[in-house]
Amino acid sequence: MTPVLYPLSSSTVPRAGVIEVPCYVVRSFNGRTALLSPEDRWVAFDFASLTERDFELATGERGEEWTIQALIAVDVDWLVGVMEAASRNQRTLGVELDDVWYYVSPINLEPAVVAERYVVVGLYR
Repeated sequence: MTPVLYPLSSSTVPRAGVIEVPCYVVRSFNGRTALLSPEDRWVAFDFASLTERDFELATGERGEEWTIQALIAVDVDWLVGVMEAASRNQRTLGVELDDVWYYVSPINLEPAVVAERYVVVGLYR
C-alpha cells in the first residue's frame, strides 16, 4: 500500500494557504524509528503559521543534506515524548512509511496543535 502524504519539496513550500494533511498513528517504536499507519482523518494546516525561521528550515537543507519531501500529522503527546527521549539519547528521530525511512521534525519550531491532538511534521530525506 502506498502511503498517503501531502507531497512537498523545498521549492514548493508556499508562504500562505490552507491544506489538508493526512493523520498517522504509531504502530510500533524502537527508540529511533516509528512504524506508522494512516488514520482515516485529515487536519487543516495553514502555511501562514510558519515563522520566517520555520520557512527557512522547510526550504533549506537539514543536517546531512536532508530536504523536505512531505507533510503528515501525528499525535502531539507521542511526538513530544519521543522527541524528548531522542534528544536525551542523542538520536535522530525517524518514521518508516511503506519501507521508506524519513527524518521527522515539526514543521513549526514551536509546534502548533491542530484538531486538538495533532501536530504537523515534515518528512525529510
